[in-house]
Amino acid sequence: MATVYKRREWRPIPDGAKIITYRGKPYASWTDAKGKARRAPLHPDGQRIAQLAECYTAQFFDETGKRRKRPTGCQDKQEAERYANRLESEARKRRTGEIDPKAERYATEARRPLGEHLADFKQYLTDKQNTPKHIELVCSRAGKLVADCKAERIADLTDAAVMAAIGAMKTGGASLQTLNHYIRNIKQFSRWLKLQRRTPDDALAGLSGFNAETDRRYVRREMTPDEAAFLLRTVATYTTAMHNMPGPDRAMAYWVALGTGFRAKELRSLTPASFDLDADPPTVTVQAGYSKRRRLDVQPIRQDLAELLRPWLVKYGRDEHPFAAMPERTARMLQDDLEEARRRWLQDAKTDAERATREQSDFLKHIDADGRILDFHGTRHTYISGIVAGGASVKTCQELARHSTPMLTIGRYSHARLHDLTAALDALPGSGTPQEPNAAPEAMAATGTDGGGSNMPANCQQYSSETAQNVAGSCEGDKDSRNEGDEPNLLPYVVLSDKRREAAGQDERGAGGSRTHEWRFCKPLP
Repeated sequence: MATVYKRREWRPIPDGAKIITYRGKPYASWTDAKGKARRAPLHPDGQRIAQLAECYTAQFFDETGKRRKRPTGCQDKQEAERYANRLESEARKRRTGEIDPKAERYATEARRPLGEHLADFKQYLTDKQNTPKHIELVCSRAGKLVADCKAERIADLTDAAVMAAIGAMKTGGASLQTLNHYIRNIKQFSRWLKLQRRTPDDALAGLSGFNAETDRRYVRREMTPDEAAFLLRTVATYTTAMHNMPGPDRAMAYWVALGTGFRAKELRSLTPASFDLDADPPTVTVQAGYSKRRRLDVQPIRQDLAELLRPWLVKYGRDEHPFAAMPERTARMLQDDLEEARRRWLQDAKTDAERATREQSDFLKHIDADGRILDFHGTRHTYISGIVAGGASVKTCQELARHSTPMLTIGRYSHARLHDLTAALDALPGSGTPQEPNAAPEAMAATGTDGGGSNMPANCQQYSSETAQNVAGSCEGDKDSRNEGDEPNLLPYVVLSDKRREAAGQDERGAGGSRTHEWRFCKPLP
């Protein structure tokens, strides 16, 4: 049977109270505001008095048979008893199965303000060891949509209300890609509400995003081999206080980024202990705490890159971070380096006509004529696109890119050019006269069917021969100046298939060589 009582509370001694002895115990005696004489027992510490609460407290047995106490908020005893009996009756119904505990829990959570759920969601992400930047980004986006929807309870968070808020953001000028980020984060919050058993259904499960390809405003592009070669050669001799790093160290950061596909944060986390240059193959390890996918990533690298790194790492201690000084605004750093490299490239023009031609080119431009942007993350695009264009299997590309799905690797990061796609058409039957089996070697060589065609990779022929000659001419000039001692000993960035394969390599892969480009880190010039 449920009962009610007034709980004893300890309160400060009223002003003007006198300490007396009543029935052998110390009491405080005073006159209240209505002029009525009052007294109350003293606490053992002599600083407080005991008084009964104004409202009753209910005492009852819950569905598990455990005694519970709950404040009634009632000053009337009969009303408090009715409330206590109702609590005990509900507990009995839960025990007999007349009330579903899940439904009751959902009802309780539905009455809580949505802001409390958002605070719990943020704490949940924090406890999962997500990065502060990720937590702030997800919660701020979800919180903005909740505020724009004017949702106060879980029931107010509907797909129609969210889509109306998304539509307002679109009218305000937000891109479809930005809207997709907001939709993804609010759906993550809604899904979390269901998984935590705070609502029976995921109200936003049917909410879908947009096709961002119809409204692309920030499109990255990859570097070409010629651009990478000239950029690295320039950066190695270009030191500015704006970037916190000397030119050679900054150039090495670009080398490692192009050779591993690492992100800026992952590069900053590397120490000399992260490099195992004596392994077969050499590897670079990113600890799980710095990897985007929160896993220990052991990335293989080419042997020539390992030889390039070996002498450079000697000057650092085992636990030092060579790239720690790399600025946060890596996109601005690369843009400045591209501008300097392009300025030098334009200066290398030998005639006014050649300079005019170069000025019309997109070579080393931060933003090309099509509006595509080359930022620091573009080095990762370059790395992954090179792997895909090299003919590696989809699984291999996914593993080297460290992606969760192959669609992300092939769809977003690999930039398939028209000449790469055209190479796949070679297997189709021609529209002209079929070639006779005993055709002359000259005719077969002309069509490239004898495997003795040009060693220049197909995807490096996208630039005009004039541009290639200009770059090659500037490289020769650099080589001559290096021989004269005017410039430091730099490492050229070339394409493997630009050099003819040795006999053993030709026997293994065929005399025709690779049709796609491969990056190579060459030994220093004498």
